[in-house]
Amino acid sequence: MKKFLFFITAGLILTACSNSGNKTQSGEPAIKNEIVITNDMENAMAVVPSWYNENTVVAMNDPQAHSGIFSGITNDTLPYGYTYKEALKNLDSRVPKMVTMSGWIYTTAPNADFSIICGISENNQTYNWKAYPLNDILGETGKWIEFSASFYFDDKPLKSEHEISVYGWNKSKNSVYTDDLKITFMY
Repeated sequence: MKKFLFFITAGLILTACSNSGNKTQSGEPAIKNEIVITNDMENAMAVVPSWYNENTVVAMNDPQAHSGIFSGITNDTLPYGYTYKEALKNLDSRVPKMVTMSGWIYTTAPNADFSIICGISENNQTYNWKAYPLNDILGETGKWIEFSASFYFDDKPLKSEHEISVYGWNKSKNSVYTDDLKITFMY
């Protein structure tokens, strides 16, 4: 019985000592190397902070949204999609090295001219602007396709005062839908 209690006690001590939670070895809080923002479009009409162009979010019946009822639409009259826009300093005291937007996309016409845009502005003026074309993955119509678009910030240094915008841009005349968006900021 004494051996049994010894092993139980030793196990509890080892478990307690090895569980450092979110702290580094020095006891300081661990720093997250990424921030993830998600949006499934279901609450877009509630005017979600940092998200704009709510008029591009529609209820879908035919075709069905990827999840839920709502998805974002772009077409000849709505070329710019549901947009995430925020000052970098409101996300973290550091500036990101990379941002990725991923999600699901549905096209009504093959090879739609569609890109994910990442814009950086300074004092309401364009500082940097990048496009990630998704034309190659939009060859098939009538089904939801997963996408991912990454942007690296190694060409022009970012400042915490800069504002970032991430959105879809449809240059074709046909409808393209997006849903279940995820934006990841890497530090």
